[in-house]
Amino acid sequence: MGLAARIVSSWSFAARRLARLAQIAGASERLADSLKRHATLCAYTNIKSGLEALAIAEAADAEALRDLLLPYQVWPAPARSHQRAGGSNWARLSDDLAAEVAMVRALNAAIANWEGPDHAIADRLRAIVTAKATSLDRLRALTLRCDPQALD
Repeated sequence: MGLAARIVSSWSFAARRLARLAQIAGASERLADSLKRHATLCAYTNIKSGLEALAIAEAADAEALRDLLLPYQVWPAPARSHQRAGGSNWARLSDDLAAEVAMVRALNAAIANWEGPDHAIADRLRAIVTAKATSLDRLRALTLRCDPQALD
């Protein structure tokens, strides 16, 4: 394949769709690592166990996304990590919550992009988004439990 053909194919809609899915998979792997790291920093056992469970669920989602990419010989893109630790559980979990919300939005956009070309992938992405809805609710609840201004 010549240089011009590589440039044209790299800008194709299919290549952009796969690249976007690789970015989402990389972000999912980063979030799983972040949740695991934040669980180790948490002193409260009930929040710590919740974060550990969420980290396991997120790692499963990342693996499912990786499995979607494998037939195309595409691997998750390394996510841009800001590695900001945050000064409190609330700050750390707020960052994780924002990352989870952004990922759900990106997955919903990916479903729309994959609906026409490959219904099977769109259906698998829908299943991941459905699982993420539960994780998102749990993460939101844990974050609110850490909020110093939250009402009990």
